[in-house]
Amino acid sequence: MGAAVLDDEGRVHAGVNVENASYPLSVCAERSAVQRAAGEGARRLVAVAVVSPDSAPLWPCGGCRQVLHEFGIETVIADGPDGPVSRPLAELLPDAFGPDDLP
Repeated sequence: MGAAVLDDEGRVHAGVNVENASYPLSVCAERSAVQRAAGEGARRLVAVAVVSPDSAPLWPCGGCRQVLHEFGIETVIADGPDGPVSRPLAELLPDAFGPDDLP
């Protein structure tokens, strides 16, 4: 699986799944892309695109949804059999807790 995030300066940062036999040490493609973006100086992200070899759109897991929310992602695009499908992150992670909720 792969993912790419778009930052608010128009730069694209790609990431991939990094699987590990010890599952908690694995990293999802979405978080890999966010980590790369942060390492390259991006602070605000706008959208994420997710691709996989599966035929159905594959949406980010709950942990990735939280990380995407905290970096400002508003749109999630997933590749599907009939082409890309997009959804607002707020639909995938309703009533999210994030930086604005902290004092």
